[in-house]
Amino acid sequence: MASVRYTFTLDAIKDADLVRWLELQVNTSAAVRDALRAYVAQPTHAHLDAKLDRLLDTLRGVHVVKGASVDDEPPQGEPAAARRGLDAMKRRFREGS
Repeated sequence: MASVRYTFTLDAIKDADLVRWLELQVNTSAAVRDALRAYVAQPTHAHLDAKLDRLLDTLRGVHVVKGASVDDEPPQGEPAAARRGLDAMKRRFREGS
């Protein structure tokens, strides 16, 4: 198997936490590879921003009807149990604020 070697330098003071972590590893190379893979797999700010934008776009399409209650006709066949649950949640939030 072909190997690629990277060499880097750590500052003994600024990077003391990294130096200690590396010294505690049984297999330093495997630990560094695992740490790099975990870092690369993290979502970037761009990914998180795009996800938030999609969520906000979805929420923009939600219409809140003020003054609606369980006794009102359900919009578009909304189940009565769901309406009662939502009304109970609204009451709890109003009481809490």
